[in-house]
Amino acid sequence: MYYIILILYLVVIIVFTLLTFFIAYHLSKYSFNTYFKGIAVPFFIFVSTLLLFLNVMLFFSVDWQNLIPNIISF
Repeated sequence: MYYIILILYLVVIIVFTLLTFFIAYHLSKYSFNTYFKGIAVPFFIFVSTLLLFLNVMLFFSVDWQNLIPNIISF
């Protein structure tokens, strides 16, 4: 059961990464001026990377081996 959660979380991480690249591409391609592009794209990538890093840290701080039996027993 633990591996199923890891695989589902990996899918979420891959989708988040792809969406981040999609948004960063469109911010850089379709921005209305170069000043906005120079600030928005690096800021967006920095914040997205920070959120991803924090999410991964929090995910792996959860003790899934003890949590899964408690969830299933309900």
